[in-house]
Amino acid sequence: MSYGVTKVRAAHFIYQFLKHPTEIGAVAGTSRFAGRAMACEIGGRLNVVEFGAGTGTITAQILKHLPENGSLTCFEINPKFCEYLRRINDHRLTVINDDAGNCEKYVDSLDCIVSALPLTLFDKAERERFLSIAGSAKKYIQIFYSKVLTETLKDYFSDVRIKFVLLNLPPAFIHVCSNSTD
Repeated sequence: MSYGVTKVRAAHFIYQFLKHPTEIGAVAGTSRFAGRAMACEIGGRLNVVEFGAGTGTITAQILKHLPENGSLTCFEINPKFCEYLRRINDHRLTVINDDAGNCEKYVDSLDCIVSALPLTLFDKAERERFLSIAGSAKKYIQIFYSKVLTETLKDYFSDVRIKFVLLNLPPAFIHVCSNSTD
């Protein structure tokens, strides 16, 4: 991707944030550094689901770490962001323009969920709905900009590790969660 395309994508991201602040949840897209920190945690899993794929920074990193016989299903409710995601040319990628809460209509296996949903902005019932879905996955990787929901994640997962990524705007806390030792 060229620098000019990146600038245009960043401008569209900011525009969409201004239009839908509670839907987008961040003033800037996830950095490739944070995306890489999340993607390297998928650990060779074959069926990965991404919640809140945005303009595809995390998606691109997941595809770099995903086995050739793997699949990535991205959920994004913003139609403009889905346009960006559909430009990624990879046979392993499926883009769904729907609420991630409806993922079980489209995906049989929740092996690994990678999420950039702004859960701290959700009301309690909506946050619990998503965490209940996440709790059924073997692994759940969530980006946050604070550790305010760390204890809440422990209600759903027996193992919660945190990775800090300074090179993101704002700096990010990657929560890697599972109910097993992997």
